[in-house]
Amino acid sequence: MSRTWRTPLGLVGALLWVLVSAFAAAPAQAAASDGPREGGGHTLVMPPAPRGEGLSSRAVAAVSPTVSPWADYVHTSSGSPVTCASGNLCTGVWDPVVGKYKVFFLYRCAQYSLSHWNGVGQVVNNQVGAAAFFYGQNGQVLNVVLPEPTPFTYDWTPVWSIRNC
Repeated sequence: MSRTWRTPLGLVGALLWVLVSAFAAAPAQAAASDGPREGGGHTLVMPPAPRGEGLSSRAVAAVSPTVSPWADYVHTSSGSPVTCASGNLCTGVWDPVVGKYKVFFLYRCAQYSLSHWNGVGQVVNNQVGAAAFFYGQNGQVLNVVLPEPTPFTYDWTPVWSIRNC
């Protein structure tokens, strides 16, 4: 093959590589900057507080539930409504540090590791067409939650991680 033929072929290959790289990286960058969507929400109402779990001296030693990677959240009292906007998997878990429920809005597609999630809370999958998977300590699937407008009560104690997409 002559040298004159390899140069244009190399340029075409390099151009294709640049284009493919640009398109492959675009969705990941867009998803990282997106936040929780508004509108089309479902309402969660947290169950009564766990027995004997008001704000007390035991709360000083307690640890607040968290997710990793980080997700938006709000604190709410038992019986108070919280709107789960379209595109979110919304999960409510008791936070003994503040004596309220902590509602996480899992919007970005990820596997979220849960820390200090114990007891009963609420969940609603308000994503568009995406099932959510709840995993146990050994990575086994405990539950698959399909998109559904009705929130339901869930025991978080055996759940170690959630994949929302």
